Amino acid sequence: MDASFAARIAARTALAFVLASFCASAEIVDKSGTFGGQKVDYKVILPPHYDPSHEYPAILAFSGGHQNLASVSGFLERYFRADAERRGFIVIGPAAPDNQIFFEGGSVVFPEFLDAIRHD
Repeated sequence: MDASFAARIAARTALAFVLASFCASAEIVDKSGTFGGQKVDYKVILPPHYDPSHEYPAILAFSGGHQNLASVSGFLERYFRADAERRGFIVIGPAAPDNQIFFEGGSVVFPEFLDAIRHD
């Protein structure tokens, strides 16, 4: 291997390291609260370099299936985290309360839940 080739490899490696250090990832926060008399666990994806004094677009995302916290976690990671990082938005993924499904009685949480996440 000649010195020129080794220098180019070293320069590319250094550049990749510097670029990687500037790339921030979205933070996923576990939260819970009582809304409409029901305890709701939910996850929030915050964009990189989140600043609570700024406004961000937000998405309320519902997983399919059992709508439990495990399905919410996988759903957010698989379908929303990369876009939240790239585009700088917040994603809120609630788990249905008490093993209900939102369209089968779990929807009673939403008036208070929406007020709380808007305030948060």
